[in-house]
Amino acid sequence: MFDTVPTSRLADPPPATPSLAHVSAAIDEVVELQRQVHALEARKLVATERARVTALRAEAALLAHDDVALSRAGAARRRDLARRAFTADLATALRLTEQAASHLLDTARTLAVGVGEAGHATLDALRHGDVSLAHATAIADTLAALPDTESRSRVESDVLPRAATSTVPQLRRHLRRARDVAHPEPFVERHRRAAEARAVYVDPGADGMAWLTAHLPAHVAHAAYDRLTRAGMHAREAGDDRTLAQLRADAAADLLLAGTNPACDVGTADRDPAGGNVSGLAGIARRITPTVRVTVPVLSLVGGSDAAADLDGHGPMDAMTASTLTAAAPSLRRLLVDPVDGRVLTTDPGTYTVPAALRAFLQQRDGVCRFPGCTRAAARCDVDHVVAWSDGGRTVADNLTHLCRHHHGMKHGTAWRSRLAPDGAVTWTSPTGRTHRDPPADPTGPGTLGHPAPPEHPAPERPAPDEPAPGRPGTAPPDAGVRDP
Repeated sequence: MFDTVPTSRLADPPPATPSLAHVSAAIDEVVELQRQVHALEARKLVATERARVTALRAEAALLAHDDVALSRAGAARRRDLARRAFTADLATALRLTEQAASHLLDTARTLAVGVGEAGHATLDALRHGDVSLAHATAIADTLAALPDTESRSRVESDVLPRAATSTVPQLRRHLRRARDVAHPEPFVERHRRAAEARAVYVDPGADGMAWLTAHLPAHVAHAAYDRLTRAGMHAREAGDDRTLAQLRADAAADLLLAGTNPACDVGTADRDPAGGNVSGLAGIARRITPTVRVTVPVLSLVGGSDAAADLDGHGPMDAMTASTLTAAAPSLRRLLVDPVDGRVLTTDPGTYTVPAALRAFLQQRDGVCRFPGCTRAAARCDVDHVVAWSDGGRTVADNLTHLCRHHHGMKHGTAWRSRLAPDGAVTWTSPTGRTHRDPPADPTGPGTLGHPAPPEHPAPERPAPDEPAPGRPGTAPPDAGVRDP
């Protein structure tokens, strides 16, 4: 923290023999600059709300003008598509995920209101630098979850004085208490409804790791954590030299995966320290064999190369782990590609349906949904014809990309446009004319497209919507989420 830094690197070097007064003055400068940042954040929230209102009034301009189904859609459907198009435009312009952009819009809408309404005092405190954007966002999240103006005003007046002297975690504790007191609905009803949103998520990490997160009722989460902790302590007392944090993680993995595949066994922690019987969903889970999809270069399997494999929905993984998983895999799928340009050879471009080999190749090339910023795994996305089948677009890699239901529906129902380049990159143009280039997951990795021949039918500026295959319904309703659960 106090490593020596050459003063020549500083625009305004400190005095040769600084005193505490000089240190205090330097801190004051940081605080003043932070106040100015807070004021700018308040201006950004006001501008964000202004942009939302403007987009609301420009609904027609945000929508596609050549979509027959959209012309027959109801007002609610058109309004939803326009909102999604605008949110995506804002997200890509700010280099945010759509969830983050949507959260920013919600925060701005909650705080940037007229004088006298709940939220205005928080925005005013942010404008004067008394609270940070993180404090203001925490307050806005709580206010938005309350059903009426009276309860919102009670919470804001209670916590805002504390916000000026609290860290954000401290403020969140105050907010939870204030919300419980002010909320007109009984806690038991709120908890029942909140528990319906329980879920498990997986997010990629660095160096071959990933985060597994469970959103559970608090008592269940704490009980599970206590059990993992006691299992780790039991193992430590028995002489295990792993840290308690490592033992918690290994015990969780053992409980979920033990006996399914030797490659998945990560530890030897006691799998049931309480000695209880496994029943209910746990019993069902023990009878399920987990499935992962791994693409491995054949030369890596036979020891002729150390090229990395690819774990679907995550990214590169080491060849040794991939070989272990492959050895235990119940089935293998061969993907034949041209040795010169990498094009998939085992496909039939004259059919609407995407062949299994081509779909596997596209999953490897795309990795995730090809809309900028989306991280939904390709295996859980639709395969979209960039040039519509009805317009002569072929079922070939040069004309296919993965889009999640959310962005698939948005592409065909709004003024967003896309073009697929020969190198696998997708260029998107937003309703307001901003362009965003989304490269393929790994254009030079194993089993990827490389540089194929250009498509016979170049993508138009605004590709027409895909026609459904015979006997199939039209475009499915969009998935509201883009995070990969």
